[in-house]
Amino acid sequence: MIDSQKKWPWAAGVLAAFVMMIGVVAGFGTTASPHAAPSAQTPVIELVSEVSKAVAKARDYLAYTSFSKSGLIDQLEYEGFSSSDSSAAVNQLEADGGVNWYDQAAKKAREYREYSPFSRQGLIEQLEFEGFTSEQAVYGADHS
Repeated sequence: MIDSQKKWPWAAGVLAAFVMMIGVVAGFGTTASPHAAPSAQTPVIELVSEVSKAVAKARDYLAYTSFSKSGLIDQLEYEGFSSSDSSAAVNQLEADGGVNWYDQAAKKAREYREYSPFSRQGLIEQLEFEGFTSEQAVYGADHS
């Protein structure tokens, strides 16, 4: 019996070494794994991609109707973009010079006047309700 007890400890050592080698080959427990770098970068790539999609969607909307800044962000969120992606997209449009909120207010005022008569003050209030600032609303009413 003593001889059989001495034979098995080496088997446990061989098994442990074999399991460790499989782990190293598969990349478990190593920082130099080729699998570690892409997965660490993936969220950043997805975030940029979502903002880019939101920018494109915002441009599509602005091509056929007008929005206030907050209205456009809300519309992008309604489309399923996150709040942060929607805000980043609209901020990117502003930074690129792709939108002028005063012009948007004037376009929105014209859209309102096409289907309903508004007093100047009523139009200003409606534009403010849509999310335009007071200055943008006054500009929109006066330039529509």
